[in-house]
Amino acid sequence: MFIKIWKLSTSLESEQIAAANKEDDEILFRNLLQQGEYLHSKTNLPVETYEKGGLNNLLTYKGFATPPIIDGYAVQSLEKLISEFVEFVPLTHPEYKCYAVNIVNVINECVNYSESIPDDFGGFEKLSFIEDKVKRQPIFRIKYTEHSLGDFPIISPEIYVSDAFREVVFENGLTGFTFYEVWSSQEEEASVEELNPFVRESLDEDVEAHLQAYYGPIIRRVEAESAEVTEAGFYEMAPTESVPFYTVATHGYSTLRLPTPPGLDSAYVELVMHADQDPFEDEKYSWIPQVMHQVGNFAINHMNWIGQWMVFPNQELDRYVDTYERTLAGEKVKFPLHVKPYSPESGFCGVMVVPPLPQCQEAFTMSYLENGKEIDGEWPVYFHTLLPLYEEEMEYYFQHGQEALLEKMMENGIEHLFNLHRPNTFKEKRKGFFGRFNK
Repeated sequence: MFIKIWKLSTSLESEQIAAANKEDDEILFRNLLQQGEYLHSKTNLPVETYEKGGLNNLLTYKGFATPPIIDGYAVQSLEKLISEFVEFVPLTHPEYKCYAVNIVNVINECVNYSESIPDDFGGFEKLSFIEDKVKRQPIFRIKYTEHSLGDFPIISPEIYVSDAFREVVFENGLTGFTFYEVWSSQEEEASVEELNPFVRESLDEDVEAHLQAYYGPIIRRVEAESAEVTEAGFYEMAPTESVPFYTVATHGYSTLRLPTPPGLDSAYVELVMHADQDPFEDEKYSWIPQVMHQVGNFAINHMNWIGQWMVFPNQELDRYVDTYERTLAGEKVKFPLHVKPYSPESGFCGVMVVPPLPQCQEAFTMSYLENGKEIDGEWPVYFHTLLPLYEEEMEYYFQHGQEALLEKMMENGIEHLFNLHRPNTFKEKRKGFFGRFNK
């Protein structure tokens, strides 16, 4: 039976805490992060909120994944599996109880150096383990001596966990935990990461040929605000007889590979929207590229997936994150949504990811080309279309599902949905939230 090792990380949107005084900050950070030793003498350290965020089961210490800060439910869920490998250090917060997880299980010389690739900072670009040393270890850090900075011992700040740890997290619905596969004992011909690297840039001429083949002639290119790989620019295509809209597509988000659910290849993503007027010339439509940046930047900066039929309301960031995580977990979204219109003229308060217009179906995916040729195993770029929604339409979606919403919205045809002057599907809403859709 093969095993997998995962690196434990945390959601960037989780609440950040810090020690309430410098002395305790030193103990909490330096000892827990660097030493891997028991802290018998210091418990109930006073802590405070460093930066507000989501109250997940896994919080962060000033934005760092180490040491993990978890709540009582997470302790209860994980204690049986990891209690002999960690120390739960009680912390005292003015508003809630939480615990720092001191990982005392530091495994010495468990790195398979011959198959690992060191980076320039004392860590590893690629990490391989000695199987006998890491199996049956649910959570651990590593101590190693062969690295780019010399031959002295380093204890990694990174925390590694087993499949068993990850399964407990999922089975108990713990939030705020993020996992990245680091190593598998099973040999594979080529990993997804090797075939589809984290950074992969399509040639401009390939993208432009794809867009013009399915949407219309390019009339504008808007460069990204900076050269950072997390920034995106835009292409704009003119209306045609086949596609009677101005079409705007992002250019740049697909440079980074986003995480995807198992079995899906939709990791490289660009976004598309349609408008009946030029959004770069008419101020009433200037919200369109802003919305595309909002959705794309959130996914790129937080390494989140964008998939078909997902809905992204225009909410404050903490509510936006909560809605996203509940949607992905199949949980009920909190009401009221507390959304706001993109502009006074539009009334739209969110977007849904939908397939392309029927006449643009082949625009949905673009093969990645290397020297003009497709490479077997390379994932395509997905061009996800964003459909603007009214608040009541999103509420109906979260209550009754995508199919029920589309059945009501499709009464006037597909192209009608992309008319930015279309009426609200539920404009005759009744008073009170629960009476809105009982027509």
